[in-house]
Amino acid sequence: MAELHELQIDGKVWQRKILNVYWIVVGIALLAEIIALIIKIWLQPEDVPRYLVHTLVIPSGVQILIVLVNELLERYGTRPHPYIIILTGTLLGAALIYGNQTLIGIQYTMMIPMLVAAFHFSKKYLTFSYLTSIAVLVLMYLLFPVTWNHMTIYERFALLYILTGQYLILMQLIHRGRDMMEKLIRSAHSQRDLMVKNIIMERLSKTDALTDLYNHRTFQEYLEHMIEHCERNQMPLQLAVIDIDDFKSINDTFGHATGDLILKRVAQTLQQSLTAEEIIARYGGEEFAIIFPERTLEEALELCERVREAIHGLHHPELDGRRVTVSIGLSSYIHGSGKSRFFAETDALLYQAKHTGKNRIAYASHSA
Repeated sequence: MAELHELQIDGKVWQRKILNVYWIVVGIALLAEIIALIIKIWLQPEDVPRYLVHTLVIPSGVQILIVLVNELLERYGTRPHPYIIILTGTLLGAALIYGNQTLIGIQYTMMIPMLVAAFHFSKKYLTFSYLTSIAVLVLMYLLFPVTWNHMTIYERFALLYILTGQYLILMQLIHRGRDMMEKLIRSAHSQRDLMVKNIIMERLSKTDALTDLYNHRTFQEYLEHMIEHCERNQMPLQLAVIDIDDFKSINDTFGHATGDLILKRVAQTLQQSLTAEEIIARYGGEEFAIIFPERTLEEALELCERVREAIHGLHHPELDGRRVTVSIGLSSYIHGSGKSRFFAETDALLYQAKHTGKNRIAYASHSA
């Protein structure tokens, strides 16, 4: 639906441009006729009344009326009208022929509607413009034979030949344009598909397949980046390492499929309990890590406690009423200590929490 709306908007834009061209054609014709009137007043004053009616007033009035009708359709219509805009070009050509019946070559104005039809890149519109142009020329020949008196039979066939040749050339131009458009569309689709694949591949390379959290490698990259940011801007940085208590016994007792389900639930709880500012990763096995950029130890501790309580409160039907708990190590970054020492200290606090009762948080802060 969005693509259809976009095409309609584009069609209305081109309709507006074509109408502007029609106004220019009418304006040029009117100016030429006024100049010719001035010359006639000077050279052929007896012919001025006929010229005013049949060359200036009637043809110009008809042309202006035709374009004004299109203006109303363009302003109040909800969609473009290609057939009407093409037929308008044909009628303008007919009005010009009527007003300039003895002007050599005026019949070639019937080439204009075919050029207008070519803008739509539609074979049916081009065929419509060709057939209506021929029909109008035949009608003009029957109603106003004086229009053709100055043309020999060969010139009349030449006119038909040229109009037909233009039709065939424009038909091939439309065919060529469609081929190019299809190639561009295929190329755009291929580039879009490649971009989507690259995004997916990049996401897969950065995330853990089971939990959809960042993986170990991405965690290391982010931790290094956050430490550099912390050092450069003297901002606080906290790190938490989380381990699911007695996870091996869950796997041994209930199976690895159940263990994977527990890992997914814990990961979802981490995401739901923390904010978008925190960087959450599956460090490996049943271990998770959380980076707290620009948070104080107290703020990080409050969030870790929220995580611990949320995980402890989870209900696991697969475990026959058994609760899942986590132990957490939390520490503040010491400026200048580096990534390895920072993680090692946090990991040591995790094992302190596990060895002093589990389902708890062990933390330490340091001054820079």
